Amino acid sequence: MFVHLAHVLDPKDVAWPGEPVISIEQDTHLSETGKPFNSHLITLPNHFGTHMDGPRHFNTSGTPFDELPIETFAYHGDEILLVDLPHRNGAEEIVTKEDLEPYADELKGKRLLLLGTGFEEKRESDPDTYQNRGVSIHSGLSKWLNEEFPELACIGMDWMSIAAPTNDHGPEAHRWLLGNYNDHIITGIEDMSLAPIGDKKIKFLTMGPLRIKGVDSAQVNAMALLED
Repeated sequence: MFVHLAHVLDPKDVAWPGEPVISIEQDTHLSETGKPFNSHLITLPNHFGTHMDGPRHFNTSGTPFDELPIETFAYHGDEILLVDLPHRNGAEEIVTKEDLEPYADELKGKRLLLLGTGFEEKRESDPDTYQNRGVSIHSGLSKWLNEEFPELACIGMDWMSIAAPTNDHGPEAHRWLLGNYNDHIITGIEDMSLAPIGDKKIKFLTMGPLRIKGVDSAQVNAMALLED
Protein backbone atom coordinates (compact mmCIF):
# COMPACT_ATOMS: atom_id res chain seq x y z
CA MET A 1 0.00 0.00 0.00
CA PHE A 2 1.27 3.44 -0.95
CA VAL A 3 0.50 6.48 1.21
CA HIS A 4 1.14 10.20 0.94
CA LEU A 5 3.30 11.70 3.69
CA ALA A 6 3.05 15.25 2.32
CA HIS A 7 0.14 17.59 2.87
CA VAL A 8 -1.80 18.94 -0.09
CA LEU A 9 -0.67 22.52 -0.77
CA ASP A 10 -3.65 24.72 0.11
CA PRO A 11 -3.86 28.55 0.34
CA LYS A 12 -6.01 28.07 3.46
CA ASP A 13 -3.14 26.45 5.36
CA VAL A 14 -0.72 28.26 7.66
CA ALA A 15 2.98 29.04 7.29
CA TRP A 16 5.68 30.18 9.70
CA PRO A 17 4.33 33.37 11.35
CA GLY A 18 4.71 36.32 9.01
CA GLU A 19 5.67 34.20 5.99
CA PRO A 20 3.46 33.92 2.88
CA VAL A 21 1.37 30.93 1.82
CA ILE A 22 0.76 29.54 -1.64
CA SER A 23 -1.42 31.62 -3.96
CA ILE A 24 -3.24 30.25 -7.00
CA GLU A 25 -4.82 32.20 -9.84
CA GLN A 26 -6.51 30.76 -12.89
CA ASP A 27 -4.70 32.06 -15.96
CA THR A 28 -6.70 30.60 -18.85
CA HIS A 29 -10.21 29.19 -18.96
CA LEU A 30 -11.31 26.39 -21.23
CA SER A 31 -14.28 27.69 -23.19
CA GLU A 32 -15.78 27.74 -26.65
CA THR A 33 -14.78 31.37 -27.11
CA GLY A 34 -11.46 31.34 -25.25
CA LYS A 35 -8.54 28.99 -24.80
CA PRO A 36 -8.89 25.26 -25.51
CA PHE A 37 -7.35 24.46 -22.09
CA ASN A 38 -7.20 25.50 -18.42
CA SER A 39 -4.02 26.76 -16.77
CA HIS A 40 -3.04 28.37 -13.46
CA LEU A 41 -0.42 30.75 -12.11
CA ILE A 42 1.03 29.49 -8.82
CA THR A 43 3.16 31.51 -6.39
CA LEU A 44 4.81 29.03 -4.04
CA PRO A 45 7.03 30.09 -1.10
CA ASN A 46 9.70 27.43 -0.80
CA HIS A 47 9.19 26.90 2.97
CA PHE A 48 5.43 26.41 2.80
CA GLY A 49 3.80 23.02 3.31
CA THR A 50 5.77 19.78 3.40
CA HIS A 51 9.28 20.78 2.40
CA MET A 52 12.90 19.90 3.00
CA ASP A 53 15.36 22.35 4.54
CA GLY A 54 18.62 22.14 2.62
CA PRO A 55 22.16 23.19 3.64
CA ARG A 56 21.91 26.67 2.11
CA HIS A 57 18.94 27.56 4.33
CA PHE A 58 21.27 28.63 7.16
CA ASN A 59 24.60 28.67 5.32
CA THR A 60 25.22 30.88 2.29
CA SER A 61 28.03 28.57 1.14
CA GLY A 62 25.94 25.43 1.57
CA THR A 63 24.95 23.13 -1.27
CA PRO A 64 21.95 24.44 -3.26
CA PHE A 65 18.86 22.26 -3.05
CA ASP A 66 18.94 21.24 -6.71
CA GLU A 67 22.50 19.92 -6.30
CA LEU A 68 21.79 17.56 -3.40
CA PRO A 69 22.54 13.93 -4.32
CA ILE A 70 19.57 11.85 -5.35
CA GLU A 71 20.15 9.53 -2.38
CA THR A 72 18.95 12.40 -0.16
CA PHE A 73 15.42 11.72 -1.39
CA ALA A 74 15.05 7.91 -1.24
CA TYR A 75 15.28 5.42 1.66
CA HIS A 76 14.79 1.68 2.06
CA GLY A 77 12.83 0.50 5.09
CA ASP A 78 15.87 -0.84 6.94
CA GLU A 79 17.43 2.64 6.70
CA ILE A 80 14.49 4.31 8.47
CA LEU A 81 13.68 4.70 12.16
CA LEU A 82 10.24 6.02 13.11
CA VAL A 83 10.11 7.19 16.73
CA ASP A 84 6.69 7.74 18.29
CA LEU A 85 6.72 10.61 20.79
CA PRO A 86 3.05 11.17 21.70
CA HIS A 87 4.07 12.91 24.95
CA ARG A 88 5.48 15.70 22.79
CA ASN A 89 2.19 16.57 21.09
CA GLY A 90 1.36 19.56 23.28
CA ALA A 91 1.80 23.24 22.51
CA GLU A 92 5.33 24.63 22.89
CA GLU A 93 6.89 21.19 23.49
CA ILE A 94 10.60 20.76 22.69
CA VAL A 95 12.02 17.41 21.55
CA THR A 96 15.30 16.86 23.38
CA LYS A 97 18.33 14.62 23.32
CA GLU A 98 16.89 12.83 26.35
CA ASP A 99 13.79 11.91 24.30
CA LEU A 100 15.93 10.16 21.69
CA GLU A 101 18.66 8.60 23.83
CA PRO A 102 16.57 5.44 24.50
CA TYR A 103 16.58 4.85 20.72
CA ALA A 104 20.33 5.39 20.25
CA ASP A 105 21.11 1.74 19.47
CA GLU A 106 18.25 1.53 16.96
CA LEU A 107 19.37 4.78 15.34
CA LYS A 108 22.89 3.55 14.62
CA GLY A 109 23.33 3.08 10.88
CA LYS A 110 19.98 4.66 9.99
CA ARG A 111 19.82 7.29 7.25
CA LEU A 112 16.34 8.67 7.94
CA LEU A 113 14.80 9.52 11.32
CA LEU A 114 11.07 10.25 11.46
CA LEU A 115 9.64 11.90 14.58
CA GLY A 116 5.92 11.36 15.11
CA THR A 117 4.08 13.25 17.83
CA GLY A 118 0.52 13.42 16.53
CA PHE A 119 0.78 17.22 16.54
CA GLU A 120 -0.24 17.29 12.87
CA GLU A 121 -3.85 16.87 14.05
CA LYS A 122 -3.76 20.53 15.14
CA ARG A 123 -2.99 21.60 11.58
CA GLU A 124 -6.73 21.57 10.92
CA SER A 125 -8.29 21.48 14.39
CA ASP A 126 -6.23 24.34 15.87
CA PRO A 127 -4.17 26.08 13.18
CA ASP A 128 -3.29 29.00 15.47
CA THR A 129 -1.55 26.64 17.91
CA TYR A 130 0.04 24.69 15.04
CA GLN A 131 1.50 27.89 13.61
CA ASN A 132 2.43 29.88 16.71
CA ARG A 133 2.98 27.42 19.58
CA GLY A 134 4.23 24.31 17.88
CA VAL A 135 6.64 21.51 18.72
CA SER A 136 10.32 22.18 18.02
CA ILE A 137 13.77 20.58 18.26
CA HIS A 138 16.29 21.44 20.96
CA SER A 139 19.64 22.62 19.61
CA GLY A 140 21.37 20.05 21.83
CA LEU A 141 19.48 17.26 20.09
CA SER A 142 20.62 18.52 16.68
CA LYS A 143 24.23 18.62 17.87
CA TRP A 144 23.97 15.08 19.27
CA LEU A 145 22.47 13.71 16.06
CA ASN A 146 25.13 15.42 13.96
CA GLU A 147 28.07 14.22 16.05
CA GLU A 148 26.95 10.72 17.07
CA PHE A 149 25.21 9.36 13.96
CA PRO A 150 27.41 9.94 10.91
CA GLU A 151 25.16 7.98 8.53
CA LEU A 152 22.04 9.99 9.37
CA ALA A 153 21.12 12.03 6.28
CA CYS A 154 17.65 13.35 7.03
CA ILE A 155 15.05 13.84 9.76
CA GLY A 156 11.32 14.37 9.25
CA MET A 157 8.69 15.65 11.66
CA ASP A 158 4.90 15.88 11.86
CA TRP A 159 4.82 19.53 12.94
CA MET A 160 5.55 22.82 11.22
CA SER A 161 9.26 23.41 11.75
CA ILE A 162 12.53 22.47 13.41
CA ALA A 163 12.12 25.85 15.10
CA ALA A 164 9.23 27.42 17.01
CA PRO A 165 8.36 31.08 17.66
CA THR A 166 8.19 30.35 21.40
CA ASN A 167 11.89 29.58 21.98
CA ASP A 168 15.32 30.52 20.61
CA HIS A 169 16.68 27.06 19.75
CA GLY A 170 15.72 27.32 16.07
CA PRO A 171 18.83 28.89 14.50
CA GLU A 172 21.34 26.63 16.28
CA ALA A 173 19.16 23.55 15.79
CA HIS A 174 19.14 24.25 12.06
CA ARG A 175 22.88 25.01 11.91
CA TRP A 176 23.88 21.76 13.61
CA LEU A 177 21.68 19.74 11.28
CA LEU A 178 22.55 21.53 8.05
CA GLY A 179 26.33 21.32 8.21
CA ASN A 180 27.35 24.76 9.43
CA TYR A 181 29.95 23.31 11.83
CA ASN A 182 31.28 20.27 9.97
CA ASP A 183 30.77 18.27 6.78
CA HIS A 184 27.88 16.21 8.11
CA ILE A 185 24.59 17.42 6.59
CA ILE A 186 21.23 16.28 7.95
CA THR A 187 18.39 17.75 5.92
CA GLY A 188 15.06 18.34 7.63
CA ILE A 189 11.58 17.57 6.28
CA GLU A 190 9.20 19.95 8.03
CA ASP A 191 5.40 19.78 8.16
CA MET A 192 5.13 16.08 7.24
CA SER A 193 2.05 13.91 7.59
CA LEU A 194 3.05 10.72 9.41
CA ALA A 195 -0.42 9.62 10.52
CA PRO A 196 -1.01 7.53 7.34
CA ILE A 197 1.78 5.16 8.40
CA GLY A 198 -0.21 3.98 11.43
CA ASP A 199 1.29 0.79 12.84
CA LYS A 200 2.65 -0.39 9.49
CA LYS A 201 6.31 -0.80 8.62
CA ILE A 202 7.82 1.22 5.81
CA LYS A 203 9.29 -0.75 2.91
CA PHE A 204 10.44 2.27 0.93
CA LEU A 205 10.12 6.04 1.17
CA THR A 206 10.71 8.59 -1.56
CA MET A 207 10.45 12.35 -1.49
CA GLY A 208 10.06 13.59 -5.07
CA PRO A 209 11.82 16.97 -4.69
CA LEU A 210 10.76 20.14 -6.45
CA ARG A 211 14.11 20.94 -8.08
CA ILE A 212 14.49 24.67 -8.66
CA LYS A 213 17.84 26.12 -9.65
CA GLY A 214 19.77 27.81 -6.86
CA VAL A 215 17.21 27.82 -4.03
CA ASP A 216 18.07 26.80 -0.46
CA SER A 217 15.13 24.43 0.13
CA ALA A 218 11.97 23.23 -1.59
CA GLN A 219 8.80 21.17 -1.36
CA VAL A 220 9.03 17.37 -1.36
CA ASN A 221 6.17 15.07 -2.35
CA ALA A 222 6.92 12.44 0.27
CA MET A 223 5.35 9.00 -0.30
CA ALA A 224 5.88 5.61 1.31
CA LEU A 225 5.29 2.00 0.40
CA LEU A 226 4.04 0.18 3.50
CA GLU A 227 4.14 -3.50 4.29
CA ASP A 228 0.76 -5.28 4.07
